[in-house]
Amino acid sequence: MQPNNPEARKCIRILKFSSDKKHLYTLFRECRYPKQFLLINDFVKLLVVNKLNKVHQETSIKKFRPYQWTILTLFCLPASFLYESLLTFRNWFFWNFFSDPKKHDERVKMVQKQVIDWNKSGSAKPMCTARSERMNMSPRVASFKKDCHRISINLRDILEVDTQKQTVRVEPLVTMGQITQHLVPMGWALAVMVEMEDLTAGGLVMGVGMATNSHRCGLIQDTVIAYEVILSDGTLVRATAEENKDLFYALPWSHGTLGFLVAIELKIIPVKPYIHLTYIPCYSLDEMCKLTESLAIADDGPKFLEVTIFSKEKSVVMVGEFADVKTKEQKAKINHCNYWFKPWFYKHAESFLKRGKNDEYIPLRHYYHRHTRSIFWELESLVPFGNHPAYRWFLGWLGAPKISFIKLASTPGMRRSTAEMHVIQDIILPIGALKESVLISHELFEVYPLLIYPIRIYDYGKYQGFLRKPENLLPDRNYGMFHDMGVYGIPRAIKKKQVWKAKEAMRKAEKYVRDVKGYQCLYADIFSTREEFEKMFDHTLYKQMRRKYKAEKAFPEVYDKVRPDGKGPQLE
Repeated sequence: MQPNNPEARKCIRILKFSSDKKHLYTLFRECRYPKQFLLINDFVKLLVVNKLNKVHQETSIKKFRPYQWTILTLFCLPASFLYESLLTFRNWFFWNFFSDPKKHDERVKMVQKQVIDWNKSGSAKPMCTARSERMNMSPRVASFKKDCHRISINLRDILEVDTQKQTVRVEPLVTMGQITQHLVPMGWALAVMVEMEDLTAGGLVMGVGMATNSHRCGLIQDTVIAYEVILSDGTLVRATAEENKDLFYALPWSHGTLGFLVAIELKIIPVKPYIHLTYIPCYSLDEMCKLTESLAIADDGPKFLEVTIFSKEKSVVMVGEFADVKTKEQKAKINHCNYWFKPWFYKHAESFLKRGKNDEYIPLRHYYHRHTRSIFWELESLVPFGNHPAYRWFLGWLGAPKISFIKLASTPGMRRSTAEMHVIQDIILPIGALKESVLISHELFEVYPLLIYPIRIYDYGKYQGFLRKPENLLPDRNYGMFHDMGVYGIPRAIKKKQVWKAKEAMRKAEKYVRDVKGYQCLYADIFSTREEFEKMFDHTLYKQMRRKYKAEKAFPEVYDKVRPDGKGPQLE
């Protein structure tokens, strides 16, 4: 029975949710509710209940995890399908009836007004976007926004396509799916077309985005023509390689900590309807590394290059070129790999380990979004039977569950548990460290498949930006060749119900990344200290821009935005 006295109820409420015994006794001693009503045995019960609640929560998470697929299939899938259908209609409607640059200008002025009002208010809270953390694709559970003044930015439209200048101008919340739906039928695509449909253009250019042609074009931010940004005082500026040059090179990887992005102009390229994709199975790590590096650095190398590693020794290298399909032989090799009833793409690629080297023609939009249906291979850990023919035929048409709905269906405890039992990381390392990085990943995580994308990292001289200058440039080139290694899945130790220490493993991985002069992609959990973080990334230009544009008090620092829960390394 709860006492009527409000002070007592408040005291008991605090006691129930406290885990600090000293704090509990202090509360007990100082509680203004008469002590004759708060008996010692009641106080002891509160301590016990507090401990039992913790145990119960941890036990419930472990018991619930095997049945998580029921929530995904009964809630997340239908909700995701409905959301995607409404969003597709909304995008079509706005493009045909409301996509007017003047309306964009009006929406930008609304953002400017909010920033100016923040300045007038004298608020000590830094600014951030009001977009919910659930709506981004990052698995990280961040809480920095609760301490920020939130600015509403509703900018999600394609503004202009200029095929003469080979550019597209978009608002920051435009997704990769929107862009391919719009550009591919016109015979165009982004120069770097990132695969996952729900990723936003703004998030990618202010964070990081790569694709299977990054060995030819670099990261997506290397293809940006112009940024349009609202600064801390509400001023709208345009940054290009000639205008506001320092800001232009400081914005990539800044994660919205220099200003609010309101539009981006990106390079586009002419494309053909199909990708001619050749699958080359490799049966040793040395064979794969040698082939991948030679293809990545060759002047006449393939336009598209990726590797999926299925075990320490077995992998499939995939090389692609734009293509037309004209002959009967070519038409017989067409694979609409993204139809709902088709096997997940990585499973299809794995089949070539038995079938041997082969090729096929994939419709361009199917190729660009080949990993969306299975969220690379993450969906298998959530819905273990998701690639079964029965599931694909009867539920596959609903598409993949949206990350935002998966987050919505997960409690904070479940998300923390996932971080302790699951790896989701992308790390960018020199191409010469490819073999060593696979071996270290095997030692620390033993997670397969692994994703490999070769990537150019450019040397921009004094405008180098957040990425430290690559040390080993290719001869007569202004870039070094790196590779992204995507590690997504449940470590083997966890599958075998053995102890796996997440923080210890990740800190070893981060140290290796720093030692070989690589970079950790910041959409995932990081466990570096601030000092270690600044060793991995070059803060020189970034801090200059923070001072120049008065962003130091107006926006959080990058480190404060990307560390989990806003508290730095925490998992034990």
